[in-house]
Amino acid sequence: MSSSGKKTSKKKRFSIKLPIAIHLYATFLIVILLMAMSMLFMSQGILSTYIGNECNKRIDNAVSSCQTLAQTLTLPDYDISNMTDYDIGTSLLNAIVSSADISNEATIALIYTKDGVDSDYMLLWPTKSYSLSSYNATDHVIGEITENHGIKESGKNQTINIDGSIYFYRILSFRFSPEENIYHTINDYYIVLFVNSRPYYSLAESLVYILIQVVLIIIIVAGLLSLFNSIPLFLTTRRLSEFSKRIGRGDYRPIDTEKAASRELTDLSAQMNIMASKLEKSDLEQKTFFQNASHELRTPLMSIQGYAEGIKYGVFDNEEKDKAVDVIIDETDRLTNMVSNLLTISKMDMAKSGDYTVKKQIINCSELAENTIDRVRGNFIHEDKEISNEITKEDLYIYANESDIFRMLENIFSNCLRYCRSTVRFVCKKDKTGKFIHFMISDDGPGISEDVLPKLFDRFATGTAGKHGIGLALAKSIVEEHNGTITGYNMTGKNGEITGAVFEIKIPLISKKEQLSRLNKEK
Repeated sequence: MSSSGKKTSKKKRFSIKLPIAIHLYATFLIVILLMAMSMLFMSQGILSTYIGNECNKRIDNAVSSCQTLAQTLTLPDYDISNMTDYDIGTSLLNAIVSSADISNEATIALIYTKDGVDSDYMLLWPTKSYSLSSYNATDHVIGEITENHGIKESGKNQTINIDGSIYFYRILSFRFSPEENIYHTINDYYIVLFVNSRPYYSLAESLVYILIQVVLIIIIVAGLLSLFNSIPLFLTTRRLSEFSKRIGRGDYRPIDTEKAASRELTDLSAQMNIMASKLEKSDLEQKTFFQNASHELRTPLMSIQGYAEGIKYGVFDNEEKDKAVDVIIDETDRLTNMVSNLLTISKMDMAKSGDYTVKKQIINCSELAENTIDRVRGNFIHEDKEISNEITKEDLYIYANESDIFRMLENIFSNCLRYCRSTVRFVCKKDKTGKFIHFMISDDGPGISEDVLPKLFDRFATGTAGKHGIGLALAKSIVEEHNGTITGYNMTGKNGEITGAVFEIKIPLISKKEQLSRLNKEK
């Protein structure tokens, strides 16, 4: 064995054949994972955008609420030149606390810087007495902002990362010019509004965690569903596999199509039953064909052998010897004709299955009919019987194999000649529809017996004076190869008595356009 052959065998030996359940589960799993990953990436982007917009919105709402402080933060009507920073901060604080509820939108921090130095600031709100934890948390945030960005008024929202959390903030500064002392200004007070986005991201992480849990549950459910769906498919395909093995062994018993798992498998089961039925019929026909063919071939061969041996060993005298030679010739002709028919019918079977292509050409129907009459006329003269014909003079054409059509008509003529009393009638003309050429061959014999009529065109079906029963079967095969039809029936008289057998053949005509098209193709 060559190395390539060894490699191929190894590949076949070690190839992995996955069960249906694995295929289904893999499909479910891929779809689920793709959906989960898509949802995860989309949710990350959407949530990040949503959190940023929500935090900015809260800062903007708080700033909008602070615009009312322009009036609220005007100090009371007394001389601020005698007020300390603490007194001013307390007044500002009271103004803030008494203003709109800004704390619902953002965390508020009031700071005071000494001498304009950012790092030297005082947190006025929240106070330690108000909430020590809130004071420490706010002081930590203000310290990080001061260290990284400094304390200065910002016209838009800014962000800062503190201990892994994103804070959104804005700084507002205030200038005071009381009416009592318009020449005295204070510039060192700031309000810092900030929002911690950590709770939003915690919620997002919780949603992602829930999504992962849901995906895991769906994966488990998908596995169970794949098993649930694959078990009936597995059982059905296994039954079909066993059925195909039975067919291979020659067991054509049908299977129950109602046990299939799906409509497609039900249709497949039904088609396999039809296939098995056809194979059984074909197998029976083939066996019958070989049995009958061997019997029909053996009969003339035995006659030829018997008469040949008689001549060899001098059993016959001169007159009997001549008769024996005539019998040998007749049986040889019969044998040759039967073998030729068998070969032709085998060729038709191969053409029907697609293993052989019958060569065809454009044929003039009237010329074909005249040539057929000329070929069979000698047999009628030899039997002292007549043949009458009615052949159309129109130029009608069919696309056919000429020798096969001749053989078909000759076989039917031979059958009618064998049973007729005196005359066989032949008609060749266009049918009433104008789409077919109509051949009709009839005789004036006893007609077709009732027991033969249903199986008239079956192989090896013979009447009382029949020979080998292949002629009419071959005629049917040839007609079907040319997309035509053939029928046989008995002709009755006025009183209902049978007056002969009739065979009608219809083969499609081709139009002038089709003739030109086929001629161009042949060229």
